[in-house]
Amino acid sequence: MGASVVGIWKGITQDQLADQPSFYNDCKAWGDWMAERYNHPELLALHKRLGIEPLLSHATEGMNEREVNWVSPEQLAIAASRLREMVLAKDERVQPMLKVYSQNANNVDPIEDEFARDLSDVAAIATFAKEHGVKKMTLEVNW
Repeated sequence: MGASVVGIWKGITQDQLADQPSFYNDCKAWGDWMAERYNHPELLALHKRLGIEPLLSHATEGMNEREVNWVSPEQLAIAASRLREMVLAKDERVQPMLKVYSQNANNVDPIEDEFARDLSDVAAIATFAKEHGVKKMTLEVNW
């Protein structure tokens, strides 16, 4: 089953939805990783310890808007870039994240490269939102 992952915010237009950057390969691996993290409490704690907690922000079908932890585009872009740097530097602290991500990766390129590319895509979506004057956003994932 495929996944759809897009940046969303209050007042998003259909043009913004259609024009925002998307994932290089597809967004299934990222969407599955977003969901799978919640089965691994140690990954949630690791996000906090590494200062990349904005990457936990998400929405999905059926969630009430008040349940969403909205973040600024800057926060999301910085967190994605920070984790990307750690992945590419082969920082041992992020190995548990790579292990979980690899369960649903595309397996086209090395896992580190695929994960880093997805993180670049998340940062690009956040930058797009910032350029459109967005103050608070999240990533919405649906299957």
